Amino acid sequence: MHTFKTLTLAEAHLILDAAQQKAEEMGIAETLCVADNAGYPIALRKLDGGKVTSVQIAMNKAFTAAGHRKPTHHYKNSYPGEEAFGIFTQHEGRFTVFVGGFPIFVDGQCVGAIGASGGNSEQDIATCETGIAAFMKHIGKA
Repeated sequence: MHTFKTLTLAEAHLILDAAQQKAEEMGIAETLCVADNAGYPIALRKLDGGKVTSVQIAMNKAFTAAGHRKPTHHYKNSYPGEEAFGIFTQHEGRFTVFVGGFPIFVDGQCVGAIGASGGNSEQDIATCETGIAAFMKHIGKA
């Protein structure tokens, strides 16, 4: 039997609160998703003005990051001619290689992930990193 940890709803909202604050500081209408350790949404937040298309993208970024245990932008080998080309067709198209999905690790174990969609690459990264940093501070791992 395996025992694993995953984020709670309260922790997901703590992450989203910090990520939302960062997005608002940058003036970006992000859509944010925090997923559990298996990549399924715990909480989703579309900021005022967020794009309808960003909802599924944010969920897919969180799914990919949690499921593969690495940031979505690490899939540089998924371009045409590379060894992982076509990986984005897997999992009913939910696997994404867009920037803006990050796994969240505690003591070496993936406990969930965050995905952000709506900004450019740097903005999505900053939003996610801010959410993760707030969570780490909350649990005393900052």
